[in-house]
Amino acid sequence: MKSDTLSRLVGLIASLLLTGAAFLIFFRPDFFRLSAQMNIAAVLILATVQCTVQSIFFLHILSEKGPRWNLVVYASTLSIIFIILFFSIWIMNNLNARMM
Repeated sequence: MKSDTLSRLVGLIASLLLTGAAFLIFFRPDFFRLSAQMNIAAVLILATVQCTVQSIFFLHILSEKGPRWNLVVYASTLSIIFIILFFSIWIMNNLNARMM
């Protein structure tokens, strides 16, 4: 029980730090002196790390005993979401280039 509480505490602190960093990047872009593209990339990287932190510390994806079916389903879901997001952005970018 103590290990579970420590895991959740570490996850909470990591999530708060990642959320605070993304908040600073978004609301104070001059604080880091990055270009707009670098700000977007930094927020996307922080979001990916936050998703990983929450999956490990709160959903306990890696500590499953027995068959790894939940991990396989989780990875499949993430890959489908990535494909939908990637190609949606690609289509919008392509349409924007063709309209200009």
